[in-house]
Amino acid sequence: MIKIHGVILSPFVRKVLIAVKIKKLPYKNIAAFPGTKTAAFLSISPLAKIPALEDGNFSISDSTAICEYLDDKYPEIPTRPASPEDRAKARWFEEYGDTKLTELCIAGIYYERFVKKAFGKGESDEVIVANTIEKLLPVQQDYLEGALPADGFLFDNISIADISIVGPFISASYVGYTPNKEQLPKLTAYIDRVKNHEAVAEVLKAERDLLNKMA
Repeated sequence: MIKIHGVILSPFVRKVLIAVKIKKLPYKNIAAFPGTKTAAFLSISPLAKIPALEDGNFSISDSTAICEYLDDKYPEIPTRPASPEDRAKARWFEEYGDTKLTELCIAGIYYERFVKKAFGKGESDEVIVANTIEKLLPVQQDYLEGALPADGFLFDNISIADISIVGPFISASYVGYTPNKEQLPKLTAYIDRVKNHEAVAEVLKAERDLLNKMA
């Protein structure tokens, strides 16, 4: 059975968990925090980052590398489009979500309002949060409003690109931030469509259950 190491509230762990659910693969999620320095964890994640995956005798870390491996190893239900042009576009949106949107939604909002409190790292710096929401995010959200489809997903079926874009916004929503529906109707409708997909909804239910326990 596939083993996925990481905590489910991580957007990168979420990405891999949704991928295996889309692909209908049996798996086990093993809780592991970033920075874990045990010899066993470092043997599968040399940089001590999450997620890390074990599949039999094979192991790999980094969410993008993991998802590419899963598509290559288990191609029956792909999580990436087929044509070279669409695959290139999907790689761009995946990288964009994993970097720029994560920088803003996770580091600029979620970390300040949730991670700091949960792990005793001090109080939220609301100046950082306000700057992110008022000055930094609008440019990226305007880009997405123009780039996203009015219906459906980026490609014919839900893909890792969709998950990578929406994941950071999901995390930000847990601490009180969501894009303005009147100003960004395409973006907000797209986020809702992705969240309502069966595989995504299952993972988000587990996240909400964990958040309720923590509360």
